[in-house]
This record gives sequence, structure tokens and C-alpha cells, in this order.
Amino acid sequence: MKKWIAGLLALVLSLSLSAQEQKDPYPELGAKLEEYFTALSGESAAMQSKECDFLIDSCKDSLVRQYVALKIYDHYLKSRIMGDDAVAVHIADKWLLSGEIPMPSGGDLVNVQLFASFNRASLIGSKAPELQLFGPDGSAVNVPAKEGYSVLYFYDTGCSTCKVETGRLARLKEAGEYPFTLYAIYVGADKASWEAYRSALPDAVHAWDPDITSDWQRKYGVLKTPKMFLVSPEGIILGRGLDTPALNILLNREFSKQQYVYGEPGQMERYRQLFAAYGDTLKVSDVLDVADYLAARTFGEGDMDSFKQVAGDLLYYLSSSKTEVYRDACAPFIDKYIHQLPDVWNTEDDKARIVSLGEMLSELTARTPVGLPLPDIEVFATRRRKPCLLQNGTKTGFFRLSAFKGKPGFLVFYSKGCSSCQETLDAVERIVKENRKARVLLVDMDALLSDYPKAAGELLDSFDLSAMPLVVEVDKKGIVRHRYVDLTKIH
Repeated sequence: MKKWIAGLLALVLSLSLSAQEQKDPYPELGAKLEEYFTALSGESAAMQSKECDFLIDSCKDSLVRQYVALKIYDHYLKSRIMGDDAVAVHIADKWLLSGEIPMPSGGDLVNVQLFASFNRASLIGSKAPELQLFGPDGSAVNVPAKEGYSVLYFYDTGCSTCKVETGRLARLKEAGEYPFTLYAIYVGADKASWEAYRSALPDAVHAWDPDITSDWQRKYGVLKTPKMFLVSPEGIILGRGLDTPALNILLNREFSKQQYVYGEPGQMERYRQLFAAYGDTLKVSDVLDVADYLAARTFGEGDMDSFKQVAGDLLYYLSSSKTEVYRDACAPFIDKYIHQLPDVWNTEDDKARIVSLGEMLSELTARTPVGLPLPDIEVFATRRRKPCLLQNGTKTGFFRLSAFKGKPGFLVFYSKGCSSCQETLDAVERIVKENRKARVLLVDMDALLSDYPKAAGELLDSFDLSAMPLVVEVDKKGIVRHRYVDLTKIH
């Protein structure tokens, strides 16, 4: 974004020097602004408002400043992207209605006043205005609901578009897939027409306010019909200006958040079968290619919910796998699809279950990386090698990890309570018998934690010991060659 800002600033500053001399100095600036709007697309309304404020404030020439502000206002006023109208209201309040930037005419100022007045109270993310309407029998109908999701559907009986939308909305409600209270709010005053129309939406709370005593028209900006809103159980507006397909998408997103559980056994098995097709040839690049393919079919097509599901499940699969390929794929996968997409993983649930897990895995897998020597830590351990006439095959005592090497050398961290550790220890015995040059350093983490807690703490800070056994392979110079080695598969 900074690149776009820098380019625009250079242009507006140059225009400031020549605005008075040229009849129309703005076409190039207008084109740059359109590129800037594209670059901003996808950011939150708050972030876009902040960026636009900075740009307007950077314009020193009054004519250029007016042009930029009105161009921004017009863009967000006409945008078809839900939520962009919040930016237009912000520009209106901060720059145009405040008098900071003069409007070209009194009529233009009135139009801005009307737009802001009829949209300010019902923006996405704001508290839904409360209305007291009237039911068919004259009883009070309070909108929105105090519990659960509410859909506010403003319609007119003589509106042809409303008839289509009413039919689609009735089918969605009848399907019963998502529990929500549907408020069908008639904007007219013809009681007979309203009575005949209500049967088209049998599963709705019908209401009206023909005298507009509740000020529903201004509070929800209902200047034409149909107009539809989705309100959360907390009374927050989640969607406005919706049609039924868009409502369906939002409801699916909301209920998916509540129902989806990452890392379910069925999903983990699907990933296991997928990667099993690669056999022993599976590489880190293969794992990342699968991630890219899944992202292209979901994120790339605008399906954020499906993307979060497949990416979250893949993160859980990688976190549960202790093999070298999967652990080495963690860092690039997390950086690309978690850390670089903060606006995707933006709920408290996302932060707790995805972002925090990604941060933990990134930190763990960055410890003792391939290509560097082992840390200079002294540990109590057992060295295993093939015995010969001059040297015993087993030695127990204190060893400096930075001095450990072999052709190959294996550093093995294990726990006596670990179910798979004994298989690794059995593999160690086989390897030292078969390979005279192999060296193995066995570190019993249970004993170390009990007798040498300081050294154990240093190891926990230096290696990924989130699951054991952990086997690290070094070369004859003591440089780490591989991590998460499975000794049972070495022949």
C-alpha cells in the first residue's frame, strides 16, 4: 500500500504547483486513484478510511484536495461492495459536512447530507437501531430480536423486485437450514394490500409502521425496496443491502464459524490419503503445491469459508505430523496462508485456534535449523557406537552438543513414557551394529528433567521437543543435516 501512497503523493504535490495554470490537470490523478481503489479493495472499511484520510490530508492545493476528496466519496458512494458505503459516510462526515472541504454547490451539499443521514445509523458493524413497529393486530413488534439472528426485510406490495425476492426468501426460510427470525416489514400504508401479501411469507413476523413514528426510514436508510439486513445475536449489523443469495452466504459463514471443528479425524484421514499417493517421494514442495491448489480453488474464487476450513485442517495435519517433510513445510505454509492473511483469520476463534497454533509451530520449527551446528549445551547423555578393540561402544557422562559429529551422527531425545521411543532405541542398536562410522547420542529427557533441570530447560528452548522421540542428524563436521529423522526407516 505504501507504494501506491508514494506514487499518489508525488502526483498530488506536482499538481499543487500547476493546478492554477492548467485547465484540466486531473485526468492522470483520476487514473491513479482508480488504481489506488483497486489496491485498497479487500481491506476493512476502517483501514480504507484511514488510508483515504491520509491521502486527502496530504493534498496541499485546495483544488486538488477537493478533487481527491470528491473522487474518493463518489467511488465509495457508487461501490457495489458491501461495506464500502461506510467509507463514503466517513468522508462525508470528516471532510465534506464538516466544512473542511467545500462542496461545488449547495445542492451537492444537500445530497451528501441526505446520504449520510440515511446511512450513518445502519452501517455494517454498528449496533442495529431498535424499532417499535406494529403487527397485523396492532400489537407492538420490537425489532430486531433480543436473541438469535434477525433478518429485517423491508418491502412494498407493489414492488416487482420485491415479489421475486419474497419468493426466494420464503424458500430459504422454509428450508430451515439456518435458525433466524425473519421480520417482514411493509413500508406502505395499504392495509388490504398488505393483508393479501402476507401469505407469501408464512414463516415471518409481519410488521409495519405506516406513520413512520419509529423513524425506520432514516434509521435503516430505506429509500427504495427491497432492502434487507442481517443482524447478529448481539445486535450488530452483519450485512446490509442484501439479496437472498448474499444472505445465504452470510448465514452459512456465521453458522460455519460456530459448527466447524478443525482437525476432525475424517479430515485428517483425507489428508493422509492425499499425501500417501506421493509415497516415499513426497517433498516439501509437494505439500506446498497441495496448499496452493486448495487455496486457488477456495480463496482464489472468493470462498473464504471453504479456504479457512481446508487451510485450518491442513495446519492441524502438519502440526500432528512429526516427519521431516511435514515439519519443514510448516514455516512457509504458515507464513503464506496464516501470517500474510490477517484479515482472513480475524475472529477471536481464529486467533485462538489458528493464529496462535501457527505462531507456536513457526517458533518450534525454527529451532536448530538445518545447515547450522548444534548449540553449545552440555548434557548428561549416553553415546552409542560400534565397539572395537580399543574403545567401548557405550559411554555415559557429560557431552557438549557442539562437539558431537559422525558419519552420520544422530542426536536422539527420548522419554521412557513415549510409546514409539522404544522402536527408535531398537533402531539405534541395529544402526550402530551395521555402520561402524555411525555415532548416536542418547538423551533421556525424563532423567535430565529430574537431575539436571537447567540443562533440560536449555534443550527445551533449543529444540522442538513438543513430541518425542526427536532425532537430529549431523554430519562429520557437526552441522545439522536433517531433523525429525525416523530411524526405523534407515537401512
